[in-house]
Amino acid sequence: MYKTTGFKRAFVVVLLAALIVAAGSVLYWRQVTRRLSADARASIAELSRESAAHFNRLISAQLQVLTALAVSLETPDALASQNKLISYLNRQNKRNSFDLTGFQYKNGLAVFSNGASVRDFLSSQDVAFAYEHSHFISALRKDPFDGKPVLVLAIPLRAEGKKLGVVFATQPAQFYAEALKTNLLGKNGFEFIVSSKGEIVLSSSEAPYANVFDVASKSRFDAGTSALRLRRDLEEGRDGLTGYEFEGCHRFASYYPLAYNGWHALSVLPTASVADKAQTLMWMSLALCLSIIGVLGLLLAFILRMQYKNSRALYRLGFVDPLTGKDNLNAFRFHFAEAAAALKEHGAECALAVVNVNRFKAVNDIYGFELGDQVLKQVASSLQEGLAEKELFCRCGADVFLLLLQCPRREALGKRVEALAERAGRFCRAGKECLPMSLTCGIYVLDEDVPFYIMMDRANLALASAKRSAGRSCAFYDESHLRQIVTEKRIESSMEQALENGDFKLYLQPKCRFKTGLIQSAEALVRWKHPSQGLIPPDWFIPVFEKNGFVLKLDMFMLKETLALLKRWKEESRRLIPVGVNFSRLHLADADFVQTLSEEADRFGVDHSLLEVELTESVVFGNEERMKQVIDQLHGRGFSVAMDDFGSGYSSLNVLKNLCFDCVKLDKEFLARGEGNPRMRQIISGAVKMIKSLGSRVVAEGVETREQAEFLHSIGCDLAQGYLFSRPLPVEDFERRLGDETPE
Repeated sequence: MYKTTGFKRAFVVVLLAALIVAAGSVLYWRQVTRRLSADARASIAELSRESAAHFNRLISAQLQVLTALAVSLETPDALASQNKLISYLNRQNKRNSFDLTGFQYKNGLAVFSNGASVRDFLSSQDVAFAYEHSHFISALRKDPFDGKPVLVLAIPLRAEGKKLGVVFATQPAQFYAEALKTNLLGKNGFEFIVSSKGEIVLSSSEAPYANVFDVASKSRFDAGTSALRLRRDLEEGRDGLTGYEFEGCHRFASYYPLAYNGWHALSVLPTASVADKAQTLMWMSLALCLSIIGVLGLLLAFILRMQYKNSRALYRLGFVDPLTGKDNLNAFRFHFAEAAAALKEHGAECALAVVNVNRFKAVNDIYGFELGDQVLKQVASSLQEGLAEKELFCRCGADVFLLLLQCPRREALGKRVEALAERAGRFCRAGKECLPMSLTCGIYVLDEDVPFYIMMDRANLALASAKRSAGRSCAFYDESHLRQIVTEKRIESSMEQALENGDFKLYLQPKCRFKTGLIQSAEALVRWKHPSQGLIPPDWFIPVFEKNGFVLKLDMFMLKETLALLKRWKEESRRLIPVGVNFSRLHLADADFVQTLSEEADRFGVDHSLLEVELTESVVFGNEERMKQVIDQLHGRGFSVAMDDFGSGYSSLNVLKNLCFDCVKLDKEFLARGEGNPRMRQIISGAVKMIKSLGSRVVAEGVETREQAEFLHSIGCDLAQGYLFSRPLPVEDFERRLGDETPE
């Protein structure tokens, strides 16, 4: 009886436990299914919005690249030769992500970057659409060469109000299909781009049907939704979320409008995937409860502790700058969108500011890296302390900092950033010394929805503009910076041809006696006479050539032109005077530089004493040891050497003591700072006396007034160069003036 009663009790307990477990499992399964279903609907709605935003950014970025290419083709010469156009398109195509680029003329002839041509690749309707909407994006069509499906993007090209044609690019459908793929939908989900007529334009994988309206007409929709509502939403550009049953399978579908062609991003997820996940979660939960509930309690504390330590370490590794302990660029980008949205809720714009510590390398060189790091920490702390709530800050490398700021008005923001920079650099300490640092800032106001890296580029362009402008610590990005890039690209694309065509011309500016104005020597200067743009100022193209290295070829071209001129003067028994030729700092890296100069002079039969090598101050003080070797070699070959632009940077008379220059040329800015400033005039006078005491001649550049000339002559300058005596002259005009003079 006892055993029977005990068995019954045990059976009842087990049965009750089983029923409780079963009931709990059913309730758990229903709750998980309901929650997963709700989460799936929310997730798929968010996914369609993100897909639309991602596709919009992708197309926008590609249209911007295509627009830049169109801008570069606006010159008349760009389209004059089909072969040159194809070559240019081929070069540009290698620099972007397009499969092919091309240009279709008004007559319908389309040339491609691969050298092929096709008649009416874009229809007249396509071209008309591009001119009406400033762009054109096609549905899928066959590539004219391999037959694979591609999308075509086009930008119209105008010049002086005339329609020249369209610039276009093709991109394989697979490129966009890869961009649509996401792991969030699993292997059974789909991502589509659909037209307002329900046609599937693109899909993340092979689409099971061609038109979503065909599927909708055969489906049974959830309460509150219908096929008609779906059709109207797509036709009228609205977003939405629906559930429907098709071929025995229930699915969730979310759609969101794109910015182009009336298309929508459509995400589809079978409900079975949610049920599978729920069932999997249920069995996993039961298994875990039965198998590891005992050890979980023992390990839980240890696991949580280790997880906390690891997450903190990973966070610091990925999101904290190791030097300053502040956010790094990863953290900045992570919080950027949320912070920008929060700031814009107050009704003001936002701005991205790049702040750079000027000449920080000198701090490291003088005080060492350890004290230099302390200065960076102080700058970082000062900048961050000046931020308001929701604004962001990070150190994004070396001596560069990044800020996201609220921008109620540009003028107010400019003053605020200048105040921040002044405060951050005012009391930086290196050891016991107080170092007043200066900071420069470039600002981009977030007035366009572009990728983050483009915002960074624009802020950096503004920073570069501020650095080039003397006396400015802050600059805003504007379209002139983009035009500057386009101008530089145009210069680079035509520089080799200009050299071959002889568009670079030799000009000579005299160096004259102060009293008589007679020419004693001259400086060779380059001028670019462009066939369509006229005379291009050296300030436009010399910095570009310095960056891309073309200045090496140009310097050697000017050397040969000067030597050829001196040779002709000798053969025509003209008066011979020394001529100075400027050379870039890039020549210092060439161990054969002096040997090449000597060989060229000998090949033209020009006495070495007639050639003066002019090196700018920035070249001289960049590498003193190498500079001394070059000067000694030049003197050994009989050349004279001049330092150009003395006083434009950080000149050191102590360095001049170690470098034997035959001549030092005072920079015109150095002279301009002395006008009306007695103290500065004393400095200039002392500098001239020191230079002459070292045995060097002194030439004053930029002499424009009689008062300047009298002052410079009175303090011992030997020669004058400037508009008071003569502007740079073409060779014929210079020869005419030189021939009219009676030498002393």
